[in-house]
Amino acid sequence: MNSRRALWVLFVVLCATSAFAQSPFLFTCAEDTHIETAKREALNSTAMKFVETLMGSDVKGGYDMMSADGKVNVTPDQLAQAAQGIKQFEPKNPEIQHTYFVELKGKSPGNVVCAMDLTKPDGWESVAATSAAEQAHVILSAETRNNKLAFSIWLVPEQKTWKVQSFWMNVSTLADKDSKDLWQLGREQVAKNHNFNAALLFAAAGQVANRGPSFQLGITQAIREDLSKLDLPPDIQGQPPFLWKNGQVTYKVMNVGPIAIAGKMYILIVHQVSPWQSDAQVDGWNKELLSYFKRRFPEYSDVFSGLVARAIEQGTSRGFGTVEEVPSAKTSASATK
Repeated sequence: MNSRRALWVLFVVLCATSAFAQSPFLFTCAEDTHIETAKREALNSTAMKFVETLMGSDVKGGYDMMSADGKVNVTPDQLAQAAQGIKQFEPKNPEIQHTYFVELKGKSPGNVVCAMDLTKPDGWESVAATSAAEQAHVILSAETRNNKLAFSIWLVPEQKTWKVQSFWMNVSTLADKDSKDLWQLGREQVAKNHNFNAALLFAAAGQVANRGPSFQLGITQAIREDLSKLDLPPDIQGQPPFLWKNGQVTYKVMNVGPIAIAGKMYILIVHQVSPWQSDAQVDGWNKELLSYFKRRFPEYSDVFSGLVARAIEQGTSRGFGTVEEVPSAKTSASATK
């Protein structure tokens, strides 16, 4: 676990136009072992209890742990829905990743920066802050079947105890690769002119780096910059559905992107099809799409272990999936309905 020294910053903004004037403020941000032990343990205990409550069945207990401002933005029903969404991932073994403690004097600017090295993409974080004298952000992780989850918990003091101001949950890895791993893989693919692979990896890196509106990893800025400079293949320019033409056949691709299966990365291609008469028929359509894709982007196998084509029947929710492995991959191929 990386530890960062407290960052002292004094911001004084003097503007000629009063509408844009900003009051001076002073803040410190300490991370992990640079937080006084008893305070850090209290913060971590509250965050862990809240996550475990959402993973369990005591949604009312979780709502009672929220601050007055937090309850304004989340109703008990919304919290119950969030808890149900978390359970679908079947998370287990939650653990603390990092704790950030902010002390602030003056009127908060809205966000403050916690940094070890501002010159490095992963050397800083931007965290939401109220005008409270003390507050904290705790990042936890939990294991799931194919990925990891990250929980971002913003804590504020209220009635001499720590309360949850807001929270966020997001998938934080693709198989065993986090945002930095995916970003670096994407850059390697750019160097090889594998721009399709790079685009998917940068997009996935940005998605797993998402910690919600109250907490931003510095690396997300670097990922966005690299993606914006990338020359995207026409196949994935604009918004889906993408129309891929294979001779006289046009595939209506609703979505394409990486997924994790059994600890490996695959490309999932979701396409809309007309009603099918048999599994063999739709499986054949999927295999034709995958054959076309492998001819169009043979470089996919440089990073991904296989492909998944999922046909969605037009006008219904019926679907059929076909998996094809890269020959060197060890996972056995299978079809899923």
